Amino acid sequence: MLAALLWKELREMAIFTATALLVYAYFLTSLLIPGYMTNAFMDTSAVIGYLFLSGAIAAGFAMRQTVNESKQGTFQFLLNRPVSRHWLIGMKLLVGAGLYLVVAGLPVMYYAWRLATPGNYPGPFAWWMTAMAWKAWAAGTVVYLGAFLSGLRPGRWIGTRLLPLVATGGAAVLIALMPWWWATGLPAVVLLDVLLARNIFHVARTRDFS
Repeated sequence: MLAALLWKELREMAIFTATALLVYAYFLTSLLIPGYMTNAFMDTSAVIGYLFLSGAIAAGFAMRQTVNESKQGTFQFLLNRPVSRHWLIGMKLLVGAGLYLVVAGLPVMYYAWRLATPGNYPGPFAWWMTAMAWKAWAAGTVVYLGAFLSGLRPGRWIGTRLLPLVATGGAAVLIALMPWWWATGLPAVVLLDVLLARNIFHVARTRDFS
């Protein structure tokens, strides 16, 4: 049953994953201009652009996994399968967060590889320069979980339902820009991810999906 749930989530997320990859590819085209390639990892505005793009994609993934299920009424069908709500939501989170981390991480790795390849960038490059981009990448997990919680919660959109998404969006920006990131930003990501996941499982356990 768990394998069937995994396949269902991957199948339904396929088109969104492909779209996200195309969006990132378009974003990279503005940074990979032949003869004019710069080190965007050291450009705060470029990294902020990547952060907002990744946050939007993470939120889109989460909304696809929650709001769409509610609209189509498939939550009721899934909850009648021989699997607990804990495993059902856990599988969704595993697939959604995993896809976000892979899809958002690929452009960082590819751009870094291009910079590190001799002849592409007329300047020194070290992997520590990618640190700010990886901070933004990690902060996107907070947005994903916040959007998942907003999509899972009952209630009207014009009200408190969107509060987790709005709050985590602001938190992600602050986290990505925190100084002494290993001592402040990373613990903040872990703490918020744990708290949001606990809230998600609580809502899933207590909500009436009928």
